[in-house]
Amino acid sequence: TRDQTHDTTAMADLDEVVAAGEAVIFGGLESRTQELRGLISSHFEQKTLEEVGRAFEAANDPGAGALNQTVADLAVLVREQAAQSVEDFKACEMWIAMKAPAISDGNNFGVDVQNYVASELKTMRHAMQAMIDGASNYHWQRGAGLEKLVATVSHDTEESTSTETEEGKSKAKSNKSDKTSTKTPVQLADYRRYATALDVKQYHAAYTQLCDMRNCYIKARLLFAKNQKRLADPRGDGEGGDRGVMSMF
Repeated sequence: TRDQTHDTTAMADLDEVVAAGEAVIFGGLESRTQELRGLISSHFEQKTLEEVGRAFEAANDPGAGALNQTVADLAVLVREQAAQSVEDFKACEMWIAMKAPAISDGNNFGVDVQNYVASELKTMRHAMQAMIDGASNYHWQRGAGLEKLVATVSHDTEESTSTETEEGKSKAKSNKSDKTSTKTPVQLADYRRYATALDVKQYHAAYTQLCDMRNCYIKARLLFAKNQKRLADPRGDGEGGDRGVMSMF
């Protein structure tokens, strides 16, 4: 019947949500922690920001208007990692929601634990969501600064039409001229230093954000490990279907 089909579909949807959450909780949190640790190690050397800035000045000429490819790649890396992290934490939050028991009076301590953990996950997810804007904000600010350095080229086209009479007949004649001009702004040292300083700032932000993401995964693992019984079975009546989360940490 239609009701049976609806119930079957609904149960399949619930099972899919639970399975997605379990995949993250029972392995994904740890593997993502290791992945982020590896990315941090491979993309950032032990250097001071002053050393990073000097390297950028030697390798990039802001006046040419080119990208700082190193920083641009890091901005994209952070954006993609943040997007993946947001999805992982959403899956964890949904898993907790699926483990919530029916509303009743009394014996709600386990539910309070669920709400606390879900709130902590949500706070971390929102922080990582904001990291996705980093790439666009960086390029916008850098582009605005480089406008003060990069030469601009303008093309102007003038077209005029005149009428000439030849042998008693009128004939239209068109004239077109193109003019190209280049405007080179004054190369102020402060503008050049601004572009490099912005690159260094974004470089450090990428490092900090990847570390923050790694730490969020570590914190999430601890939250699940320390509260596994209450999260999976908040009232201790088997309604949540405890799968022994502790064994996965």
